Amino acid sequence: MSADGAGAPRKQVVTAALLIIAGVLLLFVPAGSEGSVLVPISEGHGLSAVDGVGAALLAVGGTWLEVLVVRRLPHLALPPRALFALGLLAGLGVGLLIASVFSGFFWWWAVGATTLGLAVLVLVPLTARR
Repeated sequence: MSADGAGAPRKQVVTAALLIIAGVLLLFVPAGSEGSVLVPISEGHGLSAVDGVGAALLAVGGTWLEVLVVRRLPHLALPPRALFALGLLAGLGVGLLIASVFSGFFWWWAVGATTLGLAVLVLVPLTARR
């Protein structure tokens, strides 16, 4: 966050969210339009150049957003049980997303994305407040 603090959290959250949205949109490009697979990951999964750019945007935006949330966490005044539940949801979501790539449980990504999304929908609006 910037030193002046005038609207910085809100602007930074919006910028990070735009990077995440751009990355997700690039990851939704159909496989036929992406080009050849540069790095095979598992059966049915591989990383193309388009996927690499989308993953990079998603990683930068997600990390930036995570840093913003962690830095503002003391100011959110959430009870310990709520913080634990949100952390558990986010961790479970990320774990299921990663596991869906490396296992045969392809549709587990939807469950992981939903649980991670719930945690994000609670924390991000609170972080964007002044």
